[in-house]
Amino acid sequence: MDLAIFSGLTEYLEALITLNLYGGAFLAALLETIFPPIPSEIIMPLAGYLASLSDYGYLGLLIVTLSATLGATLGAILIYYVSLKLGRRVILKWGKYVFISEENLSASEKWFEKYGKKAVFFGRMAPVIRELISIPAGLSKMDFWKFLFYTLLGTFIWTLFLVSIGFFFGLYLDSLNLSGIFGKTGVFIIIIIVAYILVKILIKKFKKT
Repeated sequence: MDLAIFSGLTEYLEALITLNLYGGAFLAALLETIFPPIPSEIIMPLAGYLASLSDYGYLGLLIVTLSATLGATLGAILIYYVSLKLGRRVILKWGKYVFISEENLSASEKWFEKYGKKAVFFGRMAPVIRELISIPAGLSKMDFWKFLFYTLLGTFIWTLFLVSIGFFFGLYLDSLNLSGIFGKTGVFIIIIIVAYILVKILIKKFKKT
């Protein structure tokens, strides 16, 4: 993914979540599901971190998680119906504009063939597969209510995991007396971005071996 696009999307969603935490988490998760380049591994921990700064405590953690889960689920439903109605050829034709490649789509289809309906549940927690698993579900005409159930469950678990990372790390940073040019929020964002880049590098190296 182009670094400028990555930075622009991340900065936009960071500002959105900062402005309106719960609504921002919902919209960020919706966009992340529809446009795969948006990194939920950065956006969701940021939402969790900001929740740790609120006065709602663990209730804030839960509300952010539910907001993001609903946003991601809505995005998954949209992709499911587009795939169901339009078919694979149209998905590949227009999917390139949202960074959906035939290679990644084929990987999600193989995942779906291997695990069946449960692929939707596990796929919502797997890198690359997560944003695309709704496509083979729609193409195969999977029962909608089963798709919704597995999507909600898998999305909730994955979102809770990511949001909790930011939330509890935020509580830890709050116990430190950080100040200066970056402050707590700046330190948190830098750490999350660096961790995300390192994980991406490790995944690429693992695929080559």
